[in-house]
Amino acid sequence: MQSYIELTTETEHHLVQLLTTETWPYHGTENPTVEAIQTSIQQGNYTNEGTKTFLIQDKNDTVIGMFRLFDLEDPTCLFDLRLKQQARGQNRGAHAVKWLTEFAFTKYPHLIRIEGHTRHDNLAMRKTFHNSGYVKEAYHRSAWPQNDKLFDSVGYAVTRTDWEQNITTSIKDHVPF
Repeated sequence: MQSYIELTTETEHHLVQLLTTETWPYHGTENPTVEAIQTSIQQGNYTNEGTKTFLIQDKNDTVIGMFRLFDLEDPTCLFDLRLKQQARGQNRGAHAVKWLTEFAFTKYPHLIRIEGHTRHDNLAMRKTFHNSGYVKEAYHRSAWPQNDKLFDSVGYAVTRTDWEQNITTSIKDHVPF
């Protein structure tokens, strides 16, 4: 269905092309420039001690997306996932989230949880989190600035314990305030 290739200096041009030829309506910068992505790469924002980026390829080895794991030196890491418009709606996001979850928990045994955040109106990503065993843990009002507007943000996470036991544990907050 799809494969994951770790970003290297030899494959950076694929990342630049991906991020600058698509529109990313649920990300802070919807249309990043080539210069901005190249600068970000040079600054180590895609590959460094605490960050790993993978290109997502389809069965024909065409790049259809990417994900970036970051804060890998902490007990809780985060990720950013992006799929080309043509690759959305095919369960590829859930496949990628499950793969990156297994990769992170296997390669980084100190991790206790993995988190991700999305805009409240990104229903496809919210469903992807849910279908990948992530639990909605946070709702932040007016926390996502984009295009001179403020959107609500929703936070999801999976714990190592849940992942190891292949279960999903709901939050236990019965306090009404």
